[in-house]
Amino acid sequence: MEQFRTEVEAPEFSFDINHRSVVTMLGSCFAENMGDLMSGVKVNTLANPFGILFNPFSIMNSLERMLNNRPYEEGDLLQVGDHWVSLDHHGKFNNQDKSTALASINASLLRGRNQLLSSDVVFITLGSSWVYEHLQQERVVANCHKIPNKEFNKRILTQQEVHLILRHVPELFRAKKLKAKIVFTVSPVRHWKDGATENQRSKSQLLSAVHSVVDEFDNCHYFPSYEYMMDDLRDYRFYATDMLHPSPQAIDYVWQKFQTSFFSDETRLICKEISAVIQAASHRPLDPESNSFQRFLKKQLEIIDQLEKSYPQLSLSEERKSFQGYQL
Repeated sequence: MEQFRTEVEAPEFSFDINHRSVVTMLGSCFAENMGDLMSGVKVNTLANPFGILFNPFSIMNSLERMLNNRPYEEGDLLQVGDHWVSLDHHGKFNNQDKSTALASINASLLRGRNQLLSSDVVFITLGSSWVYEHLQQERVVANCHKIPNKEFNKRILTQQEVHLILRHVPELFRAKKLKAKIVFTVSPVRHWKDGATENQRSKSQLLSAVHSVVDEFDNCHYFPSYEYMMDDLRDYRFYATDMLHPSPQAIDYVWQKFQTSFFSDETRLICKEISAVIQAASHRPLDPESNSFQRFLKKQLEIIDQLEKSYPQLSLSEERKSFQGYQL
Protein backbone atom coordinates (compact mmCIF):
# COMPACT_ATOMS: atom_id res chain seq x y z
CA MET A 1 0.00 0.00 0.00
CA GLU A 2 1.24 3.51 -0.80
CA GLN A 3 2.36 5.82 1.99
CA PHE A 4 0.00 8.80 2.06
CA ARG A 5 1.82 10.89 4.66
CA THR A 6 5.30 11.58 5.96
CA GLU A 7 5.50 10.47 9.57
CA VAL A 8 7.94 12.18 11.91
CA GLU A 9 9.37 9.58 14.27
CA ALA A 10 9.46 10.26 18.01
CA PRO A 11 13.08 11.06 18.93
CA GLU A 12 14.87 9.11 21.63
CA PHE A 13 16.47 10.86 24.59
CA SER A 14 19.18 9.82 27.04
CA PHE A 15 16.82 10.49 29.97
CA ASP A 16 13.19 9.85 30.75
CA ILE A 17 10.36 11.36 32.76
CA ASN A 18 8.50 9.34 35.38
CA HIS A 19 6.46 9.84 38.54
CA ARG A 20 9.57 10.64 40.53
CA SER A 21 10.44 13.49 38.14
CA VAL A 22 9.89 17.20 38.66
CA VAL A 23 9.06 19.11 35.48
CA THR A 24 8.69 22.80 34.61
CA MET A 25 7.19 24.02 31.34
CA LEU A 26 7.56 27.57 30.09
CA GLY A 27 6.40 29.42 27.00
CA SER A 28 3.72 29.15 24.37
CA CYS A 29 0.56 27.03 24.12
CA PHE A 30 2.47 23.74 23.83
CA ALA A 31 3.70 24.28 27.40
CA GLU A 32 0.11 24.68 28.56
CA ASN A 33 -1.21 21.70 26.60
CA MET A 34 1.54 19.26 27.58
CA GLY A 35 1.63 20.63 31.13
CA ASP A 36 -2.08 19.95 31.60
CA LEU A 37 -1.72 16.44 30.19
CA MET A 38 1.31 15.71 32.40
CA SER A 39 -0.53 16.95 35.48
CA GLY A 40 -3.52 14.87 34.39
CA VAL A 41 -1.49 11.68 34.89
CA LYS A 42 -0.06 13.05 38.16
CA VAL A 43 3.48 13.85 36.98
CA ASN A 44 4.78 16.69 39.14
CA THR A 45 4.52 19.50 36.58
CA LEU A 46 4.22 23.27 36.79
CA ALA A 47 3.37 25.17 33.61
CA ASN A 48 3.91 28.86 33.02
CA PRO A 49 4.12 30.60 36.40
CA PHE A 50 4.13 33.90 34.45
CA GLY A 51 1.29 32.74 32.18
CA ILE A 52 1.67 32.03 28.46
CA LEU A 53 4.79 33.67 27.01
CA PHE A 54 5.67 33.81 23.33
CA ASN A 55 9.01 35.48 22.69
CA PRO A 56 12.47 34.28 23.81
CA PHE A 57 13.31 37.46 25.69
CA SER A 58 10.25 37.31 27.93
CA ILE A 59 10.80 33.62 28.66
CA MET A 60 14.43 34.32 29.58
CA ASN A 61 13.33 37.26 31.73
CA SER A 62 10.89 35.04 33.65
CA LEU A 63 13.66 32.51 34.31
CA GLU A 64 16.02 35.19 35.59
CA ARG A 65 13.38 36.74 37.86
CA MET A 66 12.54 33.36 39.38
CA LEU A 67 16.07 31.99 39.76
CA ASN A 68 17.42 35.30 41.10
CA ASN A 69 14.42 35.52 43.46
CA ARG A 70 13.46 39.04 42.41
CA PRO A 71 9.82 39.63 43.36
CA TYR A 72 7.80 42.40 41.76
CA GLU A 73 6.99 45.69 43.47
CA GLU A 74 4.02 48.02 43.15
CA GLY A 75 6.02 50.29 40.85
CA ASP A 76 6.34 47.44 38.35
CA LEU A 77 2.59 47.44 37.69
CA LEU A 78 0.69 49.70 35.29
CA GLN A 79 -2.94 50.73 35.45
CA VAL A 80 -4.73 49.98 32.20
CA GLY A 81 -8.39 50.92 32.32
CA ASP A 82 -9.81 49.45 35.53
CA HIS A 83 -7.05 46.87 35.98
CA TRP A 84 -3.51 46.70 37.24
CA VAL A 85 -1.23 44.75 34.91
CA SER A 86 2.34 43.56 34.60
CA LEU A 87 4.02 43.89 31.22
CA ASP A 88 5.98 40.71 32.03
CA HIS A 89 2.87 38.59 32.60
CA HIS A 90 -0.17 37.11 30.92
CA GLY A 91 -3.50 38.84 31.42
CA LYS A 92 -4.73 36.18 33.87
CA PHE A 93 -2.86 38.09 36.59
CA ASN A 94 -4.69 41.35 35.90
CA ASN A 95 -6.82 42.61 38.75
CA GLN A 96 -8.76 45.71 39.71
CA ASP A 97 -7.01 45.66 43.07
CA LYS A 98 -3.30 46.45 42.86
CA SER A 99 -2.33 44.55 46.00
CA THR A 100 -4.20 41.44 44.86
CA ALA A 101 -2.52 41.51 41.45
CA LEU A 102 0.92 41.93 43.03
CA ALA A 103 0.34 39.18 45.59
CA SER A 104 -0.79 36.76 42.88
CA ILE A 105 2.23 37.56 40.69
CA ASN A 106 4.74 37.07 43.51
CA ALA A 107 3.10 33.91 44.85
CA SER A 108 3.32 32.38 41.38
CA LEU A 109 6.93 33.56 41.00
CA LEU A 110 7.82 31.78 44.25
CA ARG A 111 6.06 28.57 43.14
CA GLY A 112 7.97 28.73 39.87
CA ARG A 113 11.28 29.30 41.62
CA ASN A 114 10.78 26.35 43.96
CA GLN A 115 9.76 24.12 41.05
CA LEU A 116 12.76 25.16 38.95
CA LEU A 117 15.24 24.54 41.76
CA SER A 118 14.07 20.93 42.05
CA SER A 119 13.28 20.26 38.38
CA ASP A 120 14.76 17.34 36.48
CA VAL A 121 13.53 18.62 33.11
CA VAL A 122 12.61 22.14 31.93
CA PHE A 123 10.69 22.53 28.68
CA ILE A 124 10.88 25.87 26.85
CA THR A 125 8.42 26.41 24.01
CA LEU A 126 9.08 29.37 21.73
CA GLY A 127 6.19 30.97 19.89
CA SER A 128 7.46 34.01 18.02
CA SER A 129 10.57 36.09 17.25
CA TRP A 130 8.44 39.21 17.02
CA VAL A 131 8.65 41.44 20.08
CA TYR A 132 6.97 44.62 21.29
CA GLU A 133 9.16 47.23 22.96
CA HIS A 134 7.44 49.61 25.36
CA LEU A 135 8.67 53.04 24.27
CA GLN A 136 8.44 54.74 27.65
CA GLN A 137 10.08 51.92 29.62
CA GLU A 138 12.47 51.03 26.75
CA ARG A 139 12.12 47.29 27.15
CA VAL A 140 10.56 44.23 25.57
CA VAL A 141 7.21 43.20 27.05
CA ALA A 142 5.50 39.82 27.28
CA ASN A 143 1.99 41.19 26.82
CA CYS A 144 0.61 44.50 25.55
CA HIS A 145 -2.64 44.21 27.54
CA LYS A 146 -4.55 46.15 24.86
CA ILE A 147 -2.45 49.26 25.46
CA PRO A 148 -2.53 51.47 22.31
CA ASN A 149 -0.09 50.37 19.58
CA LYS A 150 1.48 53.83 19.47
CA GLU A 151 3.11 53.10 22.83
CA PHE A 152 5.13 50.21 21.37
CA ASN A 153 7.71 49.52 18.72
CA LYS A 154 7.27 46.16 17.01
CA ARG A 155 10.30 44.43 15.55
CA ILE A 156 11.62 40.96 14.83
CA LEU A 157 14.61 39.61 16.75
CA THR A 158 17.53 38.61 14.57
CA GLN A 159 18.78 35.04 14.59
CA GLN A 160 21.87 36.25 16.43
CA GLU A 161 19.74 37.93 19.12
CA VAL A 162 17.59 34.83 19.60
CA HIS A 163 20.72 32.68 19.80
CA LEU A 164 22.31 34.89 22.47
CA ILE A 165 19.11 34.90 24.51
CA LEU A 166 18.63 31.13 24.32
CA ARG A 167 22.24 30.20 25.06
CA HIS A 168 21.88 32.25 28.24
CA VAL A 169 19.43 29.59 29.53
CA PRO A 170 21.99 26.78 29.99
CA GLU A 171 24.54 29.34 31.17
CA LEU A 172 22.13 30.55 33.85
CA PHE A 173 21.38 26.97 34.89
CA ARG A 174 25.10 26.29 35.17
CA ALA A 175 25.64 29.43 37.28
CA LYS A 176 22.80 28.38 39.61
CA LYS A 177 24.13 24.80 39.70
CA LEU A 178 20.89 23.39 38.31
CA LYS A 179 21.14 19.86 36.92
CA ALA A 180 17.91 19.98 34.90
CA LYS A 181 17.81 18.89 31.28
CA ILE A 182 16.54 21.63 28.97
CA VAL A 183 14.20 20.67 26.13
CA PHE A 184 13.41 23.35 23.55
CA THR A 185 10.36 23.17 21.31
CA VAL A 186 8.90 25.57 18.75
CA SER A 187 5.16 26.12 18.81
CA PRO A 188 3.35 25.13 15.60
CA VAL A 189 0.68 27.79 16.27
CA ARG A 190 0.86 30.34 13.46
CA HIS A 191 0.89 34.00 14.45
CA TRP A 192 -1.29 35.04 11.54
CA LYS A 193 -1.72 38.64 12.67
CA ASP A 194 1.96 39.14 11.91
CA GLY A 195 1.34 38.02 8.32
CA ALA A 196 2.14 34.78 6.47
CA THR A 197 5.67 35.72 5.42
CA GLU A 198 6.43 37.37 8.75
CA ASN A 199 5.27 34.27 10.65
CA GLN A 200 7.60 32.08 8.58
CA ARG A 201 10.50 34.46 9.17
CA SER A 202 9.76 34.34 12.87
CA LYS A 203 9.67 30.56 13.10
CA SER A 204 12.83 30.19 11.03
CA GLN A 205 14.74 32.49 13.41
CA LEU A 206 13.61 30.38 16.36
CA LEU A 207 14.43 27.03 14.75
CA SER A 208 17.88 28.11 13.61
CA ALA A 209 18.79 29.57 17.00
CA VAL A 210 17.44 26.61 18.96
CA HIS A 211 19.48 24.09 17.01
CA SER A 212 22.62 26.19 17.41
CA VAL A 213 22.16 26.07 21.19
CA VAL A 214 21.30 22.36 21.19
CA ASP A 215 24.47 21.65 19.21
CA GLU A 216 26.52 23.71 21.65
CA PHE A 217 25.30 22.46 25.05
CA ASP A 218 25.07 18.82 26.13
CA ASN A 219 22.14 19.44 28.50
CA CYS A 220 20.01 21.05 25.76
CA HIS A 221 17.68 19.03 23.54
CA TYR A 222 14.96 19.54 20.92
CA PHE A 223 11.48 18.01 20.68
CA PRO A 224 9.84 18.38 17.22
CA SER A 225 6.32 19.55 18.08
CA TYR A 226 6.57 22.04 15.19
CA GLU A 227 7.44 19.30 12.71
CA TYR A 228 4.59 17.08 13.88
CA MET A 229 2.09 19.70 12.78
CA MET A 230 3.89 21.09 9.74
CA ASP A 231 5.28 17.88 8.20
CA ASP A 232 3.47 14.94 9.77
CA LEU A 233 -0.19 15.91 10.24
CA ARG A 234 -0.04 18.68 7.62
CA ASP A 235 -3.78 19.03 7.05
CA TYR A 236 -6.38 21.60 8.09
CA ARG A 237 -8.54 18.87 9.61
CA PHE A 238 -5.97 18.78 12.42
CA TYR A 239 -6.54 22.45 13.25
CA ALA A 240 -9.13 24.11 15.46
CA THR A 241 -11.84 26.26 13.91
CA ASP A 242 -9.52 29.29 13.85
CA MET A 243 -7.24 27.32 11.46
CA LEU A 244 -4.24 28.41 13.55
CA HIS A 245 -4.20 26.26 16.69
CA PRO A 246 -3.93 22.44 16.77
CA SER A 247 -7.20 20.57 17.23
CA PRO A 248 -7.77 18.26 20.25
CA GLN A 249 -6.99 15.33 17.95
CA ALA A 250 -3.67 16.88 16.94
CA ILE A 251 -2.78 17.67 20.56
CA ASP A 252 -3.50 14.05 21.47
CA TYR A 253 -1.27 12.87 18.60
CA VAL A 254 1.64 15.02 19.81
CA TRP A 255 0.97 13.80 23.36
CA GLN A 256 1.34 10.20 22.19
CA LYS A 257 4.64 11.11 20.52
CA PHE A 258 5.70 12.93 23.68
CA GLN A 259 5.05 9.83 25.77
CA THR A 260 6.99 7.65 23.33
CA SER A 261 9.99 9.98 23.62
CA PHE A 262 9.99 10.62 27.36
CA PHE A 263 8.02 7.84 29.12
CA SER A 264 9.32 4.32 29.63
CA ASP A 265 7.00 1.34 29.12
CA GLU A 266 6.63 1.16 32.91
CA THR A 267 5.67 4.82 33.18
CA ARG A 268 3.09 4.53 30.40
CA LEU A 269 1.58 1.54 32.21
CA ILE A 270 1.42 3.49 35.46
CA CYS A 271 -0.20 6.41 33.62
CA LYS A 272 -2.92 4.05 32.42
CA GLU A 273 -3.47 2.83 35.98
CA ILE A 274 -3.65 6.39 37.28
CA SER A 275 -6.07 7.41 34.51
CA ALA A 276 -8.26 4.42 35.39
CA VAL A 277 -8.27 5.43 39.08
CA ILE A 278 -9.15 9.04 38.20
CA GLN A 279 -11.96 7.88 35.92
CA ALA A 280 -13.26 5.48 38.59
CA ALA A 281 -13.23 8.30 41.17
CA SER A 282 -15.51 10.37 38.95
CA HIS A 283 -18.03 7.51 38.74
CA ARG A 284 -21.31 8.00 40.58
CA PRO A 285 -22.74 4.63 41.65
CA LEU A 286 -26.43 3.69 41.48
CA ASP A 287 -26.15 1.70 44.70
CA PRO A 288 -23.15 2.77 46.81
CA GLU A 289 -24.10 0.40 49.64
CA SER A 290 -24.02 -2.73 47.50
CA ASN A 291 -21.42 -5.39 48.28
CA SER A 292 -20.04 -5.24 44.75
CA PHE A 293 -19.45 -1.49 44.93
CA GLN A 294 -17.87 -1.73 48.37
CA ARG A 295 -15.47 -4.37 47.02
CA PHE A 296 -14.74 -2.01 44.11
CA LEU A 297 -13.91 0.79 46.59
CA LYS A 298 -11.56 -1.45 48.54
CA LYS A 299 -9.76 -2.48 45.36
CA GLN A 300 -9.32 1.14 44.23
CA LEU A 301 -7.93 2.19 47.60
CA GLU A 302 -5.46 -0.71 47.47
CA ILE A 303 -4.31 0.46 44.03
CA ILE A 304 -3.84 4.00 45.37
CA ASP A 305 -1.86 2.69 48.37
CA GLN A 306 0.46 0.73 46.09
CA LEU A 307 0.99 3.60 43.65
CA GLU A 308 1.75 6.13 46.38
CA LYS A 309 4.07 3.65 48.12
CA SER A 310 6.03 3.08 44.92
CA TYR A 311 6.11 6.79 44.04
CA PRO A 312 6.22 8.97 47.19
CA GLN A 313 5.93 12.16 45.10
CA LEU A 314 2.67 10.92 43.63
CA SER A 315 -0.49 12.20 45.30
CA LEU A 316 -3.91 10.66 44.71
CA SER A 317 -5.41 12.31 47.78
CA GLU A 318 -8.43 13.70 45.93
CA GLU A 319 -9.27 10.32 44.47
CA ARG A 320 -8.74 8.63 47.85
CA LYS A 321 -11.10 11.10 49.51
CA SER A 322 -13.70 10.47 46.80
CA PHE A 323 -13.62 6.70 47.37
CA GLN A 324 -13.59 7.01 51.16
CA GLY A 325 -16.71 9.13 50.98
CA TYR A 326 -18.66 6.05 49.85
CA GLN A 327 -17.22 3.59 52.35
CA LEU A 328 -19.58 2.15 54.96
